Amino acid sequence: MSSFLPHLENFAAEITKAFKIQANFNPEDQLKKPMLDLFEATGQLVHLQVKSVTEVQSDKIGRPDIGVSVKKLLVGHVELKAPGKGANPEKLKGRDKEQWERFKDLPNLIYTDGNEWNLFRNGEKIGKTVHFSGDVTTDGKKAVDAQVADGLFVILRDFLQWQPISPTSPKALAKLLAPICRLLRSDVSDALKDPNSNLSSLVNDWRKYLFPESDDNTFADAYAQTITYTLLLARLSGEKDITVPDAVQQLRAHHAFLSDVLKVLGDEQAQQGIEMPIQLLERLIAAVDLVALRRKDASDPWLYFYEDFLAEYDPKLRNDRGVYYTPVEVVQTQVHLVAELLEKKFGAQFSFADEKVITLDPATGTGTYLLAALDHALAEVELVRGAGMRRSAATQAAKNMHGFEIMVGPYTVAHLRLMQAFDLENAEPPEDGVHIYLTDTLESPNAPPLEPPFMYKGWEREHNRARRIKQTTPVLVCIGNPPYDRQQIDPDDINVKRKGGWVRYGEQGGKPLLNDFLEPLTALGLGVHAKNLYNDYVYFWRWALWKVIENNKRGIVSFISAASYLRGPGFAAMRQQMREAFDDIWVIDLEGDNLGTRKTENVFQIQSPVAIAVCVRYQEIKQNPLAKVQYTRLEGTRIEKLAQLATIHTFADIQKLNKQGWRLCLPGKTDPFLPISQTDFWQFPLLTDLFPWQENGVQFKRSWPIGESRQVLEKRWIALLAAPANRRGALLRETEARKASKGVKNIDDKTLPALAKLNQDAKPFSIIRYAYRSFDRQWTILDSRLADRPRPELQRAHSTNQLYITSLLTNVLGEGPSAIATALMPDLDHFRGSFGAKHVISLWQKADATTPNLTSGVKDTLQKTYGGSVTPDD
Repeated sequence: MSSFLPHLENFAAEITKAFKIQANFNPEDQLKKPMLDLFEATGQLVHLQVKSVTEVQSDKIGRPDIGVSVKKLLVGHVELKAPGKGANPEKLKGRDKEQWERFKDLPNLIYTDGNEWNLFRNGEKIGKTVHFSGDVTTDGKKAVDAQVADGLFVILRDFLQWQPISPTSPKALAKLLAPICRLLRSDVSDALKDPNSNLSSLVNDWRKYLFPESDDNTFADAYAQTITYTLLLARLSGEKDITVPDAVQQLRAHHAFLSDVLKVLGDEQAQQGIEMPIQLLERLIAAVDLVALRRKDASDPWLYFYEDFLAEYDPKLRNDRGVYYTPVEVVQTQVHLVAELLEKKFGAQFSFADEKVITLDPATGTGTYLLAALDHALAEVELVRGAGMRRSAATQAAKNMHGFEIMVGPYTVAHLRLMQAFDLENAEPPEDGVHIYLTDTLESPNAPPLEPPFMYKGWEREHNRARRIKQTTPVLVCIGNPPYDRQQIDPDDINVKRKGGWVRYGEQGGKPLLNDFLEPLTALGLGVHAKNLYNDYVYFWRWALWKVIENNKRGIVSFISAASYLRGPGFAAMRQQMREAFDDIWVIDLEGDNLGTRKTENVFQIQSPVAIAVCVRYQEIKQNPLAKVQYTRLEGTRIEKLAQLATIHTFADIQKLNKQGWRLCLPGKTDPFLPISQTDFWQFPLLTDLFPWQENGVQFKRSWPIGESRQVLEKRWIALLAAPANRRGALLRETEARKASKGVKNIDDKTLPALAKLNQDAKPFSIIRYAYRSFDRQWTILDSRLADRPRPELQRAHSTNQLYITSLLTNVLGEGPSAIATALMPDLDHFRGSFGAKHVISLWQKADATTPNLTSGVKDTLQKTYGGSVTPDD
């Protein structure tokens, strides 16, 4: 340490000298040259070959100012701040604060303004802060002393001697890689903002040859995850010196497509401006101890790896993509039941290893279903024919098992897991590699073949492989856990394009597949519920019906998915389609509604109830005009439900878990997939059958137009119009549907002038008493310019004669009121105060109270029954 003091004094003197120059300069720039010299001198003292380089900066957040290497390996970074700003990120503001939010993910980082020094690792401060005894910009050598030198030497020595921590479990590895992958994604996003960057050219190719509808954010995420996972896959394949070029070569033999993608994405020119996080990933992944990882969990160390990674990397993306691992007990239950049908009804003695059984998981994730199917089939082979036959059975299964995945992270992990499984059996993998395809399942099977330049030929092969499976491969089993609602959008917002691809939109001149679930609803009087079908899991159900039944004419579909289709009125036509497509349907209701009125534990870490369905059609000609639907329900805690599932190996095992066993469901085409009751309950008419018109309540999407008195609202309106026109949008709290600069049609179809153009003495359209919540009467400015969803039909029918009932019309009721009556205009969430209570039943169809909202014949039937006059009010 004593040898360090002269170097530190020289550092301080050089900075003071630089700051005495009277010129316009960037204060951070004056620190750079002395800083580089200080690091190299420190390296000599600790016998390390240190090289420091200043990073090229731009007007974007970019990267830290200095990168430091030891023996040509990147060890860390230094972020410089103007002297006086300090080195405490918690005190930084504006752009400096934004930088910290990005840089804090770095594993070895020094923050300094020349006078104050801190060492951070993954956002946590290491050791003590070092403060110079003077001001480095004015005091020269006097700014430091022996005590300061001792403290700073410890920081710099620890910084230069940093080594990546070798993770000993896949979960620890996920936690290590996720923040650097996130940093790479941010750098890519920045680079894409420059239309002339190499990455901007590359993203156009990505859209053209892989994912046509991907935006810049999607590409940045795909790029970051591709680099991360292909480097990891190369390391796990045995490569020690991990760099992008090394990984390209390592992956060539067994993962040709991934090798091609990495070669393009990792091109030296494409990396310009984003080298820093890539170098960090190379360094971290090179330190992975393969022996330790495999020893931690010899069964399947990668089972939950991607979910753990995504939880650290981007929890929102995890939620949007529906990436929640499927519990093994759920997977095995589906596999066991499907295998029983294959063996008993399709003559496939060894189920998924039979040469005539082609299996597809259309949302394969990390390949868990295919691996479980493989394990089940090989166990049957060994039991009947001996262990020696496992190899040939695994070779056959490898040919007939396929999986589609849209996200490159799980796609790569699935490749890894399946390759390891087949290698373990000494099976011969298919000539074209493991049958996991990077593709959008919902993309049209008729998409034209790609005709890319030579460098993208691998992408062309992958696209065509997936297209052939969609077009011509006779899939007998479609099994898996399709994604749930990835996209939360207002059901009435016509400006947002919903997902669903070919299933949702069809092709030019063709009818979309989803129309089969949508069109019958209008005739059934259920059109208002159609919005509930815009959900990813519904698209996958429709796709599976098309692929297995409409193409193959027979087969099995087994999904665990959201359970809303079991009883929801919007799914009536979907249930009809399923009954008409299959011969038998079995439903295992796992409940799990954490948002409803009767909360039950879910087997997933999600809020919506789920159910397993196993659906089968035995021959091209259906045995039954409508499928026989059977239902059972598992109750208890999550652990109890999983324990029950673990005991299910055959359909008969349900009888041991539930005294009622499988219960027959209602037989009608569109009836819910719910069991026939022993009471008269199912004979009762639905409230919505008696009152056929239901409408959603008013939705403002801002709270200020609702208040406790007319006077309060008048003051708020006056305050809005007293503001300058360019401030009214902020006061309005604009949304996509409501802008202060735009006029809006009123309930009489006349356009109200834009709020920004109103004079200060303008009056609101109406201020009325308002049914805000069940026991909370308020007032509201009922003006279409202030409400995103003003419900003109409801308003046109409003009068002093009108009455409303609000309730949960599509959800299960809990204890408490089942309906609330009000004479006031009701809010969207009047009944419950949150989701699920959107439907309002009006007594009268029009404001003049002459036409009741009653189904024809109801009044006559009641009068006949009671033997006297019955009014709509009664």
